[in-house]
Amino acid sequence: MNIDYLDFLRDLLIDVVATYVFVFLIYYRRHGDRDMAVTLGLFNAFLFTIVIALTLTEINMGAGFALFAVLSIISLRSVNIAKIEVGYLFGVIALALINGISFPDYTLLALANLVIVGSAFVLDSPWLVRPTLEVDLTLDNITVAEVMDKPGLTTRIATLYQLPVQHLRIQKYNPEKATLRVTARLRLK
Repeated sequence: MNIDYLDFLRDLLIDVVATYVFVFLIYYRRHGDRDMAVTLGLFNAFLFTIVIALTLTEINMGAGFALFAVLSIISLRSVNIAKIEVGYLFGVIALALINGISFPDYTLLALANLVIVGSAFVLDSPWLVRPTLEVDLTLDNITVAEVMDKPGLTTRIATLYQLPVQHLRIQKYNPEKATLRVTARLRLK
């Protein structure tokens, strides 16, 4: 088997730079979660290494991806991560895959990296979509009439948090205790 070390170094450099921009300059600066940023970086590094190994061996790529999928599902089910973090996780997976399979066309490789990194930059930008905060809360002394008055509940929660309520979802009403569990999505100013 003939290994082109210059291509490997090129692919590694592209992956490291793209992952650094994606994880640390976009994700970490916007969300500030160090643990998730490190996890994303490590996930990319490990997957990149696996993809390189699979491309250099006679093992079926489908078998390698199936093994990886099973392992990632097991680890994802054990941790509760936000939807936005799932998007970033798929982003680092995509970067590792496209950079690890050694595209012969540099232009296509650069464009693919640009699409992934650029998508995160634009779609997760605060000027495109305002940031929100989702809170679960229990309201006390709630009557059935108040449960039915969703605009009144929305106003009550907006007053409580001093933030506009973008969405309100009623979870559970307990008439015996006169409590109402709700999830509210608040728009940050």
